[in-house]
Amino acid sequence: MTKTNILYVFGGEKAQGAEIVIERLMNSNSAQVNTHLILSPGKFADELLLGEKPYCISVFNKLKKLNRSSSGKSRYYFTALTNYIGVSYRVNRYIIKNKIQIVHANTIVPASYLLPLIIYSRLFSNSVKWYWSDHDLKYFSKIDSFLSRLCVRLYDRTLVVSEAVKRKYSSHENKIYVLYNGLDTDQFNSDPELRRAFREKWSLSANSLVFGIAASINPDKGHLGLVKAFDRLSLVYPNVKLLLAGDFASHFPEYKLQIEDAMENNDNIVYVGFLNNIASFYNGCDVIINNSNDYRSESLGTTIYEAMACEKLVVGSNTGGTPEIITDKENGFLFMVDNADDLYEKLLYITTNYSTLDNVKHAARKTAERKFNIAVMLRNYRSLLIDSIANN
Repeated sequence: MTKTNILYVFGGEKAQGAEIVIERLMNSNSAQVNTHLILSPGKFADELLLGEKPYCISVFNKLKKLNRSSSGKSRYYFTALTNYIGVSYRVNRYIIKNKIQIVHANTIVPASYLLPLIIYSRLFSNSVKWYWSDHDLKYFSKIDSFLSRLCVRLYDRTLVVSEAVKRKYSSHENKIYVLYNGLDTDQFNSDPELRRAFREKWSLSANSLVFGIAASINPDKGHLGLVKAFDRLSLVYPNVKLLLAGDFASHFPEYKLQIEDAMENNDNIVYVGFLNNIASFYNGCDVIINNSNDYRSESLGTTIYEAMACEKLVVGSNTGGTPEIITDKENGFLFMVDNADDLYEKLLYITTNYSTLDNVKHAARKTAERKFNIAVMLRNYRSLLIDSIANN
């Protein structure tokens, strides 16, 4: 059977979660399709080029996202125009040379850069199928909002990571498909050795109940609200711990000072920094919290279902795509978004009843296996590919 030739186009300059998920899909699908990747230079490209991959990789500078604030208006639009033309021309040559049948652009930047080529292909050739993935719950600029709607109209398939993202688009629903992000449930699982090593490294006693949050430390992720709730909890239960994993966002210096001040005032709050092995963090903790706010809520909280795969209790703000992952009191706990009091009540309930909640942890693992396993994502993705080729 002849393999389908797929070209992926990435615009990210570093390893964003959206790229990691699609790259995981590319690796898993290599036996069934011939995979090609064009992406912008940067940290993520460097990491991919270091090791052998089951696909061809090309780096193209014009795929970089432009920073509107760092250049004048006329210079920005001139550069954008040359990028649109340059990317479309480069991808078109690649399609012809490698007999590409499906092009899959990941996120709005590369998807919009390819719009001139899609229009051209509609006029002169209709043999290529066009996909793009939308990972954003909302866009914060009028230009990106306009471009996303244009992409939905012109692309054959728009793949979104949650029903919450899909609701952005009131029309063209027949072209929009929810494809939940997948993870390797063998990599993310309950591992007593990882737990022991992590707790030993951070001097966490065996009888301490450890709460954790893994996210870039900025106002959108709700760290201060969590700290407020945890301060109240630690007055009732002095043996609890709160671990903060992630980098401080450089453009929020005052927020960093507030978090550092909170840590100085509560010895039970520990900053562990950025961690390469996030599975060890999940295993070392007992409860994982996602406190994203309503303004920039999660399209689909990766840390939530990763922690669920490790059989951890998860607590998430009831906004964005989080309710599609957590069913309250069945496989985790939901609290009212932007409400530190309700978050405190959930943490207090969990701490008081922790020994009776094994069924919730087991249900969390089953949800990850059934709904967020890379094998499930791959199966659903392949059905879309088969459908596209069959209708070509």
